[in-house]
Amino acid sequence: MRFYVLLMSLLFISTSLSATDSTRYLRIMSYNCENLFDYEHDEGKDDYEYTEFSAKHWTKSKYFGKLHRTASVIARCGEWGDVGIVCLLEIENERVLKDLIQNTQLKKAGYSYLHKESDDQRGVDVALLYQPDKFKPIRTDFIKVYCKNSRPTRDILLTTGVLPSGDSLTIFVNHWPSRYGGEVETESKRIDCAYSILNKIDSLHVTHFYGDNNIVIVGDFNDYFDNKSLKEVLNVSVDLQPPYKKNKLYNLMAKYRNRDDIGTHKFQGQWGVLDHVIVSGSLLDGKRLEVTEDGAQIGFWDFLLEKDKTGVAPKRSFKGDCTTNGFSDHLPVYLDLEIK
Repeated sequence: MRFYVLLMSLLFISTSLSATDSTRYLRIMSYNCENLFDYEHDEGKDDYEYTEFSAKHWTKSKYFGKLHRTASVIARCGEWGDVGIVCLLEIENERVLKDLIQNTQLKKAGYSYLHKESDDQRGVDVALLYQPDKFKPIRTDFIKVYCKNSRPTRDILLTTGVLPSGDSLTIFVNHWPSRYGGEVETESKRIDCAYSILNKIDSLHVTHFYGDNNIVIVGDFNDYFDNKSLKEVLNVSVDLQPPYKKNKLYNLMAKYRNRDDIGTHKFQGQWGVLDHVIVSGSLLDGKRLEVTEDGAQIGFWDFLLEKDKTGVAPKRSFKGDCTTNGFSDHLPVYLDLEIK
């Protein structure tokens, strides 16, 4: 398995280095890594599950194996050119990010990163990798979400940067609270996250700090298209037919809606989309910076899948306390922006 991952990674990296259109396109990827923890305890965090003497027996060797598999997914996504921006979910800390970009096959990609320790009790954070020659952050905020009668959750990462063309781009990276404990019982937490984003977007429209308001909102929302957080609070449209309103939000994953043969995760034998790619109408209007015709894509690649009772499912890293040579319980999603 180790040889397989290394061979694939070298193949895809060599492919990406031969690309010629990287100045015309920017690829943005979002990936829930499924508990990418190091193997040592962090003070103040409930991360004992991912240590050597836990039931998972999470060792240095297992940790670096998962790092290299995660890197191979990112490399695969960069098939026609390195992924300029990689949004990562379920990573533990800064050490994990440094190991990922410095001690794996991603080293040649030259990534920098944005990250801040959140108040999440397990130590789970979000982060963003970027290639400085493709995206230059000029302002970054970590939005704390306050959920009533609930333990702290992950921050929402918000950054605005400038592309080589001079166009500005704003990105929100999300990992909203899970449905553990019941969908209805936990719904208010995700609604709180949606309001946190809405309030920030409203303030950005007023200040005009973000130029053309080219906005991309990605991550694991733990909600579906028609849930209140997306449909009512953020008022995200699933109608991808023009004309588009500049400041309205559109869900590019709408083409996967109500499909039973593909999704970003699989639960009880059913495919679903919890990982969304939402953009402002300004990225759909055919002007200087625009989403390409393919829209958002799911990384539905054979090496990330395994057979199950109903077909195939994501080849996850953990099955109870058993660790596998898998990748994640979620599939990556990505989109391409064309700089005209």
